[in-house]
Amino acid sequence: MSSRNTGEVSVRFTVVGGVSVVVDGRPTPLASRRQEQLLGLLVYRRGRAVSAETLTDALWGERPEARPGKNLQVLVHRLRRSLGDPHRIRHDRAGYALLADTEEVDLWHFADLARRGRQALVRDDPETASVLLRQALALCDGPAFPGLHDVAALAEAAGHVERERRQALTDRIDADLALGQHERLIPELRTLVAENPLEEPAAERLMVALRRAGRRAEALAVYRSTSAALAEELGVEPGTRLRELEGTLLGDDGGTAPASAGPAAPLPAGHGRRGAAAPAPALDLLPAATGDLTGRDAELHRLAAVLASTPVVCVLSGMPGVGKTALAVKAAQRARDAFPDGQLFVNLRGAGTERVEPHQALGRFLRALGVTGTAVPHDLDERAEIFRGLLADRRVLVVLDDAADEAHVEPLLPAGPGCAVLITSRARLTALPAAHRVPLGILSTEAAVDLLASVTGRPEIRAGDPGAEELAARCDRLPLALRIAGARLAARPHWTVPRLLSRLAAEHDRLDELTHGSLSVRSSLALGYSGLTEPGRTLFRRLGLVETPDFAGWVAAALLDTGARKAEDVLETLVEAQLVEYAGTDEVGEARYRTHDLVRLHARERAGADEAPGAAEAALTRLTGGYLALAEQAHRLRYGGDHTVLHGTGQRWHCEPPILGRLSADPMGWLLSERLGLVAAVEQAARLGLAETCWDLAMTSVTLFEAQGLFDDWARTSATALAAARHAGDRRGEAAMRYSLGTLEIFRQRYPAAGPHFTAATALFAEVDDRHGRALTMRNAALLERVEGNAEAALGLYGRALEMLREVGDRHAEAHVLGSVAQIHIERDEAETARPLLEAALEVYRALDDARGSAQILNRLGLLYLRGQEAARAEETFLRVLEASRAAGDRIGEAYGLLGCGEACLLAARLDEAAAHLDAALAVAEAVGEPFVAARVRLAAGRLAAERGDPDRAAALLDLAAAEFERIGLPVWRERAHEARQAVQTRSQPPPSG
Repeated sequence: MSSRNTGEVSVRFTVVGGVSVVVDGRPTPLASRRQEQLLGLLVYRRGRAVSAETLTDALWGERPEARPGKNLQVLVHRLRRSLGDPHRIRHDRAGYALLADTEEVDLWHFADLARRGRQALVRDDPETASVLLRQALALCDGPAFPGLHDVAALAEAAGHVERERRQALTDRIDADLALGQHERLIPELRTLVAENPLEEPAAERLMVALRRAGRRAEALAVYRSTSAALAEELGVEPGTRLRELEGTLLGDDGGTAPASAGPAAPLPAGHGRRGAAAPAPALDLLPAATGDLTGRDAELHRLAAVLASTPVVCVLSGMPGVGKTALAVKAAQRARDAFPDGQLFVNLRGAGTERVEPHQALGRFLRALGVTGTAVPHDLDERAEIFRGLLADRRVLVVLDDAADEAHVEPLLPAGPGCAVLITSRARLTALPAAHRVPLGILSTEAAVDLLASVTGRPEIRAGDPGAEELAARCDRLPLALRIAGARLAARPHWTVPRLLSRLAAEHDRLDELTHGSLSVRSSLALGYSGLTEPGRTLFRRLGLVETPDFAGWVAAALLDTGARKAEDVLETLVEAQLVEYAGTDEVGEARYRTHDLVRLHARERAGADEAPGAAEAALTRLTGGYLALAEQAHRLRYGGDHTVLHGTGQRWHCEPPILGRLSADPMGWLLSERLGLVAAVEQAARLGLAETCWDLAMTSVTLFEAQGLFDDWARTSATALAAARHAGDRRGEAAMRYSLGTLEIFRQRYPAAGPHFTAATALFAEVDDRHGRALTMRNAALLERVEGNAEAALGLYGRALEMLREVGDRHAEAHVLGSVAQIHIERDEAETARPLLEAALEVYRALDDARGSAQILNRLGLLYLRGQEAARAEETFLRVLEASRAAGDRIGEAYGLLGCGEACLLAARLDEAAAHLDAALAVAEAVGEPFVAARVRLAAGRLAAERGDPDRAAALLDLAAAEFERIGLPVWRERAHEARQAVQTRSQPPPSG
């Protein structure tokens, strides 16, 4: 599904139950039924491109108009106008595609929710599945593409959507069945079976629901009626699953009522070869429940459903402090009636180093069950045997709190069919066979605030209050931290929420503040830390040094200075211990991870306390060196080598081939994924005093910042590196960063501000005898002369820069200079001089495999054709610019390509198409902060308005363009806008009378 990434116009599309469009909150009727058909076809493809041929065939069939291609273009243009946003329908070589966010299109949103619901069902999370699937079905409560089924493709699409709806309905029923809602489902399933008597899945689910409700005879009746319908209508027998279900029902002895329906016999007085046991005491070993368990209704409901189906083993997992024990105890207390023979509980202390072993836990259980003295064997296996025997025909709930791993709990699992086991663990215990798993995450903001309110008893703490929500966020919405914060406020009535927030503001104080009596976030986290292996503890400490919201797997290898495979194994132990979370994959398929803030703070504390002298600094040096090595590789792939960049001698840390392979496949994708890491690494290198790493990484990262218009990141990193170079007395680094900051001002089109940076950089590069740096600076200084209208001075600087660039072998910068020199000749109408320069530059870029550089030269070729009044060649060239820029992710290049297409259409007097291209160019230019393109768009739009006979609008646009050219310091372009304005004024004056 395509994220639209467009302007500010909000659009919602509906194709289920009716076809409608709402623009900025207002219903917007489409102008024709043909537009509705086109929109339906684009919606059904869900953001993927549809070829023009496919659309033409679908819309006009075997009766195409005389010019179907042209008619499609006009139809697309009109639909774009109806939508109020020309970017909503993208056109490229693959065809046409609708750009929208998933939530903006009802059919897309339905499909996404249904997919996520099905995934939740597969991972044994029926509660989430039920919620998501209900939301999905609410969006699909009618026929798809109604009134458009005379288009065969849309009729077929509607049938496909209906099949998806039925599958979502089936999945939702399965989720509800897993939640024990069989009684509520019976009427709905009866209706489905009555409507579709030949559909076996509905009959099967009705039989299951009836059997679970103890209505065996009715379930068998459903089988008989379905079997008869299949025989009569299709001449076939029921499928295997229905027949197996019938066999199960026939084999039932009538005892299909819920397992807890009848009372159980008392425990035996004795058991096993060890002799008699004392009478068993009342079995209720559960600790007191937490009174303020808030925000866990869904999990409690799911646990109740799971525990009602014995025998069962259920694992409740989550990070430290998330409230696993409190939830398990509450669920166990609610299930007391279902387990009349008692509840056993033991805290296994598996997260720490002093855990309760299975041998000890079984001793406690046996004594609670009445086995005393020498009747309790010493051998673990014998204890487990007696334990299983005592519970063989009893209904007992066993709660095993804080288990370390599967081996820690396996001897404690009863074998009786009426028993249930509820395990809490920081690990997921995935190797326990047939276990139900309930992952426990942090609370929602609303639930976190409710918990604070419950603990404090303060009415001013409520949902929607900014202070309360900020306090919840400072506590990571972690129940333990929230209870501590709430208890501190409750114990100090004179404290306000802002006062506690101020005490939590400083990260180095936060864990100290989150302590109250015996409750401590630090203690809870320390317990998990102590239970890690030594490599796990080392990695945990060093992850506290990472200053990004998430991080790639290779970061662990750098911090440990080890291979990727070993680092991944260690990292996964932290994931299993719930100290680190898996956060998905990034743009290049690299696994990413994250830690919660409080966990990170504890990791940083442990690093300060437990790391050997210099170890943390060495780890950070490797981390920043890893970013530098990878960014350097990305730049080389982007530019065809170490072109247009200067490097220092900072230490590199090199990753293993797999990550380099993923980076090579998509260098810009890697840079985008690691954007925050690059910025953080520059700042960390500065704090470590690694000046050369700092400025080298800042300069290399410009590869990303320039293409994506990330000017704030560019300014922040270069300014940081400039200060670091000055502090270290690194004159070359200082020169490189003055060059970088000057180049940034050019990209921001603040030309006067660039000059002082280039003057300083030129002197510094001369001081250290860096000819490459001097040439790059001279090249950009020439641009300043050019925009001031000093063409001869610019040509002189370009000539000297070109000589030095060829000397140092920077072919990319050489091609850039050739293109810039050609631009001057284009503006002088010296086409024969400009053309060979452009061809030479294009040859270099193509040899470097630089699509973005090639697009920039093609843009200048397009300008050459425009000045030569060759509209068709110009448009063809600008379309190539547009295609190449989009493929490279170059938004600025995309803006130039759209502008050129608009100007070519204007030259060809295709005014509507010109307007569409110019509108799109303006939207992209404003989105990426490109004022020069925006001003040029207004200049072209002013000329377009004049051609349409609207002199007032033309004058306003041209005046605005002139003002913008003036603001960014482009006098030559300002004069062009003034000349166009004067031409409009002359045309609009009435002819002299007489």
